[in-house]
Amino acid sequence: MATVLVIEDDPDMRELERTALAFSGHEVMLACNGSEGLRELEQRTPCVILLDLMMPVMDGLTFLAERERRGVATEVPVVCVSAGGAEIVSKAMRLGAQACIHKPADFDELCDRVAHYCGSEWSKSRTIPPAQA
Repeated sequence: MATVLVIEDDPDMRELERTALAFSGHEVMLACNGSEGLRELEQRTPCVILLDLMMPVMDGLTFLAERERRGVATEVPVVCVSAGGAEIVSKAMRLGAQACIHKPADFDELCDRVAHYCGSEWSKSRTIPPAQA
């Protein structure tokens, strides 16, 4: 069973993503902003991060930059799940995101992306270090 970190400020969307992923057999870690997401990454390393880009406290772009600056779980792929336009998605990709799913999210696509990064040769070919204490 793969572990997925969902960073999403909208409680309904967070719960929908959790439910879809749990139904697909994944363990789900939850955070409601980028700051909480970084704290979660200090405790455990998921196989993929699903990241909203527009959130209060710490948005997705700041999360990506801060994750890199701190060197926390930088090998873990990030899939943005956002209603943002091309400009913000482009910035996220430059900051290290691997893919983007546009909201409203198609949960089959979401689960397929997670399966791609958690169960594919892509993830098996990468060394993902354990979370740093």
